[in-house]
Amino acid sequence: MGKNLSQQELKDAAGVWNDRLEQWRTEKGNARAEPDMSRYGTVEWLVDVYLKHSSFLERVGEFSRPDYDRIFARVCDTMIEKPDGTKARVGVAKIANIAVSTAEKIYAEFGATRTGEKVLTYCKAMWARMKPHHPQLFRSDTPNPWEGVTLRRRVKKKKGHVDRETVYAFANGAIEHGRGELAAAAVLAFEWLMRPSSIGAGYAPWTGYRASDHPDKIRIKHRKTDQLALHPLEYLDDETGDLVKLYEDAEKVLSQAPRYGTSIVCKKNGVLFGDGTFLAHEVREMADKLREEGKPVPEGFSLDKCRHGGMTELEEMGLTEGQGRVLSKHKTAAAYRGYAKETEKRVLEATKARFGHSEQPKNMNEIKGRKIGKKA
Repeated sequence: MGKNLSQQELKDAAGVWNDRLEQWRTEKGNARAEPDMSRYGTVEWLVDVYLKHSSFLERVGEFSRPDYDRIFARVCDTMIEKPDGTKARVGVAKIANIAVSTAEKIYAEFGATRTGEKVLTYCKAMWARMKPHHPQLFRSDTPNPWEGVTLRRRVKKKKGHVDRETVYAFANGAIEHGRGELAAAAVLAFEWLMRPSSIGAGYAPWTGYRASDHPDKIRIKHRKTDQLALHPLEYLDDETGDLVKLYEDAEKVLSQAPRYGTSIVCKKNGVLFGDGTFLAHEVREMADKLREEGKPVPEGFSLDKCRHGGMTELEEMGLTEGQGRVLSKHKTAAAYRGYAKETEKRVLEATKARFGHSEQPKNMNEIKGRKIGKKA
């Protein structure tokens, strides 16, 4: 660098490195990043602090965090009109300047959509959880302006579902085409109610299927809720001594699924499909091919519809809400109720029960189980 340099020369030489250090300290991807204090007290600053705070990390699962980041980014980038007629980004606004009227303007930019619902829910939670930690930054007259925003009603699209026969028509057809991993994916979604994202991300490993520590069970994990599920595959009938298999058709599919990697569902090179759309695309292409061949696989067949079909079957078989949630691992009753479809079969059974014509609910084992002989 030279000798006897002036203070300005030293400052200029160190400037580039100081700039890089500052950038590293404030980057979102850096675990030790510090909030940009020049934006202290702004909505953007609040988002940065909240997403790193324990009040967020302890309440929101890892699977859902990217969605919060995406929604908050859209909120910060939203342009709203100021009193003087000019427009400004929400992110640069001071927290104390966000009144109910401002919150309503932000929400109006998204409207009666699913994204709009998330904007209102996420922002309301952020304000409520962060105010106790930074009370001096929030309005005293309206501590949480999002409480005053009225949620607009929207017509929610009902997701379709497929029944057991359709799932296995797809699975058997996929096996015939040498795509046993796609067959296994459909069965995992229908029988064990796995989300497509969990299936593609490897949350159903071969090590969880009839493992040495639970040879009569399959163990899977629900990524979104971080819930572990251990499903029995068979049981011993106390009266007859017979061993009853509960998922014989499903296990037949799994026995024909190739073991490309540690996960039951993965690519030929052993790499996971991931939680994106690649697996969904592969399933859709296979379904289209089977339909062209005359197989009873409807248009729009998807893993999501397989899972909704499995949830619907729980209701059609007369399971209580508690029994259904034990299988699906939904944390709340409200989340569980949205999946079962109001099929004609459910309406008929409800009507028969109303007039006293229904029989006692059949045991699932009588319908699905198959005796395979006495256990030695």
